Order: sequence, then C-alpha cells, then structure tokens
Amino acid sequence: MLQTLSAVQALDLELDAVDAELAQTPPALIEARLRERDLTAELKRRKAEADALRKRVDSAELELKSLQDRRKEATEGALRASTGKEASQFQNQELQFATRAQELEEDTLPLMEELELRELDITALREQLDELAPELETLGAAERDRVDGIELRVVELRGRRVDLAASIAAPLLKQYEQVRRARRGLGLVPVVAGQSCGGCNVRLPIIVMQNVKRGKSVTRCPSCGRILWTPGDES
Repeated sequence: MLQTLSAVQALDLELDAVDAELAQTPPALIEARLRERDLTAELKRRKAEADALRKRVDSAELELKSLQDRRKEATEGALRASTGKEASQFQNQELQFATRAQELEEDTLPLMEELELRELDITALREQLDELAPELETLGAAERDRVDGIELRVVELRGRRVDLAASIAAPLLKQYEQVRRARRGLGLVPVVAGQSCGGCNVRLPIIVMQNVKRGKSVTRCPSCGRILWTPGDES
C-alpha cells in the first residue's frame, strides 16, 4: 500500500510543479503588459495636461475677444465724441484695451505652443499603444493556449490520482495528506541508508527502523512526523 501511496505522492508533486508553472506568466507578456500600463498612464497624464492648457487658452481667447470688442467700441466712441475731453477718455480706454490685448496675446502664445507639444506627445503615445496592441494580442493568445494546456494536464493528473488513491486505506491517506500539508510537500519519505529519515535526515531509533521494516503499521518519523517506508516494500 505504501508503494501505491508513493505513486500518489509522485502525482501530488507533479501537480505542485504544474501549479507553479501555471503561476509563472512568461516574462515577455509581463513586460508587454507593464509597457502598456506605463504608456496608458502617461497618455492619461498628458491628456490631463492638454485639457488644462486648452482651458487656459480658451479662457484667454474669450478674454481677448472681449477686449477687441471693447476696443472697437472705444474707437467708435472717440469718433462720436462731441468734446475733446470725451474723445480723450475714449482714446485712453482704447489704449488700455489694446495694451491688455497685446499682453494677453504674448502670455497666450507660450500656452498654445505648449498645448501643441502635448498634443504631439498624445499622438506619439497613441501610436506606441497601437503598435504594442498586436504584440499583446499574440502574447495573450499564446498565454491562453499555455494555460489551457496546463489545465488539461492538471485534469489528467488529478484523474490518475483519484484512481490510485481509491485503493489506499482512508486512514492512511488522511494521515499522508495531513502530514504533506504540514510539511509543504512530502508526507511519505524513505529510510535512507537504513538509518535516517529521508525527510529531515535525523538518525532514527532502532525500534523505529524495525517497525518500518516490519511494515505492519504506519510508522512516522519521531522528529518531523513524516510517514516512513522502505522502497520496494509491498505493504
């Protein structure tokens, strides 16, 4: 029975390895996903900057339009003025509006240039994301195929384990599974060189080795608790 339990453990270890393999995403896919994440984050940041600049430019253009209208009204007012004093007042207003409009144009030009640069950045980032998309799709498809293949292997291994475990006494199987969980891997280990536990390498007492050799009951290592057996034992 221990020989069969050893075969069950071999399948369990293979399942452990397969599970570990399943969790290991290919580096190329990880790198591509990280690049997509970084590009997307940068695109979002650049778009936010462009939106803020666009609002400032739009606000400046509205103010400039208002100044131009008011300057035009001041010019027309100066022409309609009935006295020199009144004309002078309108001319002063026109000058103020013209000065402010010039200042506003000078302040707005760098904003427009910066906005243009941000829009170029946005275009470049979108192009990079578009170029990355086919690679991501190819890598993603390969990963799905890999995962599907591994999952089929898991189903096969679990089926074989169920078949083998069915012939093992329930108490023994339960002990094995408890020890394997506690020891993270091995629940059944051989006696090494006729004297040591194959799990923790502790030298076994003579009585323990004798019990293992008789094989009439389940014998566990007094140190690590693993089930002991001698390979080739048909018990």
